[in-house]
Amino acid sequence: MVRPAVLAGLLGTAFGAVVMLFLLPSDLFGRVPPLAGTITAAPELVAVVDGETLRLRETVVRLQGVAAPPRGLSCRSATGGVSDCGAASATALAALVRGHGVACRLHGRDSAGLAQGVCEAAGTELNHAVVAEGWARALDASGMDAPESEAREARRGLWRHGPMPGF
Repeated sequence: MVRPAVLAGLLGTAFGAVVMLFLLPSDLFGRVPPLAGTITAAPELVAVVDGETLRLRETVVRLQGVAAPPRGLSCRSATGGVSDCGAASATALAALVRGHGVACRLHGRDSAGLAQGVCEAAGTELNHAVVAEGWARALDASGMDAPESEAREARRGLWRHGPMPGF
C-alpha cells in the first residue's frame, strides 16, 4: 500500500508538470526573439514563391508593404482574354532576382508569421520595383503610393487593361 504522503507528492508533481507544459509553454521553452537583421542568399538559393514572397535558403520572406495577386487570380484583357495575374506578378519578381543574390533587411513578421522585410537584388529595391512596375499594390503606410499611382496611370503591369479586381 502507498503511503498518503507519497501519493500526495506524486499528484503534486504531476499537477506541476501539467501546468508547466500546457499553461506556460513559452516560459518553459523560451520566447521567440524579435525578427531583425539581414538575410542574404546566393542566386542559386533564391526562389520566388509568388509576386510578394521569396524563399532565401530556408527562410520565407514577404516583401514588406507590398500586396501582389495570388496565383490563379484571373484578369481580363482589353480584348476579353483571360490571364493569371498572380503568375504574371511572380514572373515579374523572378525576372528582377534571376541570376542575382538577394539581401533582405528584416523588420519582424507579418500577420501569417512569415518574416517580412525590404529586399534588394543587383542594387534594385524589390519592394519598390514590383509596385513601380505595376505588378503589386502598395499597402497602407508603405510610402509607395506615388509609384503605384504612376504605374496605374501609365497602365503598367497589372493595370495595363484598367482597374484590377481586389486582392
